[in-house]
Amino acid sequence: MSLADHPTSPFDGPALRRLGRGLREALTPRLMRAVSIGLFCAMVLLSAATAILKPEYNWDMGPYIAVSLEDRIADPVALHEAAWSGIRAAAPAGQWYTLSAGNPYNADLWANPRHFFSQLTMYRVKIGYTQAIRLLDHVVSPVMATILIGALSALGVGAIVLYWSVRGGFAESAALFLPVLVLAGYFNMALLATPDLFMAVFGLAGVYLVVHNRPWASVPFLLAMYLVRPDGIIFLFALLLSAIAFGYARLPMLLAFVAALLLYGPIAHAAGHPGWWPHFYFSNIQLQNDMTGFAPAFSVLDYLRGVARGLSVALRLNNWPMLMLLLAGGWVLLALNGLAPSRRGTMMLVALVLCFLGKFATFPLPDDRVYFLFVAAFAMVLFEAWKPRLDYRGTAASIA
Repeated sequence: MSLADHPTSPFDGPALRRLGRGLREALTPRLMRAVSIGLFCAMVLLSAATAILKPEYNWDMGPYIAVSLEDRIADPVALHEAAWSGIRAAAPAGQWYTLSAGNPYNADLWANPRHFFSQLTMYRVKIGYTQAIRLLDHVVSPVMATILIGALSALGVGAIVLYWSVRGGFAESAALFLPVLVLAGYFNMALLATPDLFMAVFGLAGVYLVVHNRPWASVPFLLAMYLVRPDGIIFLFALLLSAIAFGYARLPMLLAFVAALLLYGPIAHAAGHPGWWPHFYFSNIQLQNDMTGFAPAFSVLDYLRGVARGLSVALRLNNWPMLMLLLAGGWVLLALNGLAPSRRGTMMLVALVLCFLGKFATFPLPDDRVYFLFVAAFAMVLFEAWKPRLDYRGTAASIA
């Protein structure tokens, strides 16, 4: 017996088509636009509220707080105590155990303040983020300062994306690009004390301004993005190369890159940064409890091991590689169907592709949060070109 034996079944073809037509009439584009915007705003507000009410006390919170306190505390032992005391008081017991004793690395840096102090050279270079903590901790505790930055960054990213979609005429897509942002790490990042979502606020604003023909106005935002995370210089270089190739915004992109290049040396020197290869080795090959004087000889084999490890972890545990594959495929399909992004949008997509390649080749960290800004920017450019709508009407035969 099959469904075909029961033509009055609610699952037969004509009934389903009638239901579809009824839904089409009820779910007007205006209603769906409001629903999409409402869902998007609800997720943004939920992310910000969760960041405040239920934050994740991740290990990086300690070093970032310690750097923000260095203008007041010089002794490594006292700095260690000041950085971790607030976290110990606020974190749930399970999270605190993970931070202080969850693995041999964490246990050693909790027990040895001087080893902990040696790690700070890799955190001081994120001066935009640490300075924001330093400014806020005059009003709230350092721990709460990191939490507020996460919550405010979630609101900032949400506001920029919503503004872009409304101004670009694709706000109906909010319900579609919301899952992309969440899969790219948006919700998780709001809960963490890391600079990545804070960086995305400035980076997305800069991308929007470049794509919408205001490249000079984008320069301060792009430089602020770079100051939050200096590895943003890779994106600035990619933007410069793409600007030269497309013959658009060459001078402002050159200014942004040259300014970042000139600032890089003083920032790294002031932070006591160990250099690219020791940092690469630490993050991608083997953690070092004590970074004092750590200067391994460069090895092509170790470099390839680091890249292979990053690729393996990215494919097994993170979403950004598959998201980018999906978005790149979407770019091709849009182009083949006459919906390619504008010249400025295409220039940005090329820059983002170069940025992904450059970031992974120079420092193959696999985490979604490291690539969130670039996945989000890529998605927004594509959605603006696509502008999927619900008010399409096919021929009578196609909907009968």
